Amino acid sequence: AEAPTEPGGETVGATCCTRRDLEKAGVFSCLFVTQRGIDIMKILIISTGGTIGSKKDDNIHLDAPFKVVHFADKNLINGIEFSFSCPYTILSENMDFSHLQSLVDEIKESDGDNIIILHGSDTLAFTSSFIANLFWDKNIVLTASDKPIEDNLTNGISNFNEALRHIKKGEKGVFVSYDGIFPADTITSADGLDKFRQTGKSQPKFKNPCLAPKNILVIKPYINIDYNNYNIESADLVLHEMYHSATVPESAKAFAKKCRQSGVPFYFVTPKSSADYETSADISDMIIFNTTLENAFARFNIKA
Repeated sequence: AEAPTEPGGETVGATCCTRRDLEKAGVFSCLFVTQRGIDIMKILIISTGGTIGSKKDDNIHLDAPFKVVHFADKNLINGIEFSFSCPYTILSENMDFSHLQSLVDEIKESDGDNIIILHGSDTLAFTSSFIANLFWDKNIVLTASDKPIEDNLTNGISNFNEALRHIKKGEKGVFVSYDGIFPADTITSADGLDKFRQTGKSQPKFKNPCLAPKNILVIKPYINIDYNNYNIESADLVLHEMYHSATVPESAKAFAKKCRQSGVPFYFVTPKSSADYETSADISDMIIFNTTLENAFARFNIKA
């Protein structure tokens, strides 16, 4: 975990791979410091695992959490002092509220506001929505990779470089860097081609937000959906995604009524600003407009 130095004493690289290595070295950070006389911007890199910190042999599995930093554009590194933190290392399909709380605590304990979070792509839209609603007053970018970064076809290196470019602007707000830069609370989960899409609008800011996990049942409509398959006894709330036209089947409205009569709050969610079809005309009071399912899920798990 010892960073090499040039004769002049500047730290120019880091070989840290795990939190344990850093702890054994008695520090929790490594530095990329550049030429003398340049104003230094401090950036915290938080790794949570994911493909961006994985390697592939027989399968794709976790490897060195910070290795993407060593592939970064050297011109972008000029004027940056990196510190590193790794609260946990998982493939993001295993993300849960305990991991999310660890990430939130790590951000809260940070001395600075400039943070890049390395994350897996599977649950990136969920985590980014949480972070966007909890830390809108910081300068944060979450990024991920479609393939391990040693793969010649990976987008992980370019995504990280774009994250650096955005962070260096010093703008407040939370964004995602994945084949572009997007407000973190406006992206949907990636499709089967690894493409994230921006939709909806950023929602009003919380004052003094904190995590308040709930047991939320999430439903996506499909042909011939049978709502008898859903048990709402343990649910605190139901979020039901609408079709792309902001419509739902008639049976969904009956289920919504059943939930509300049972004391379980129920909401339909759409990124559209209106629901114009006759099938949605009588449920406007149940619809959350202009937001993604992921962002609605995050906001209902936060209290101010």
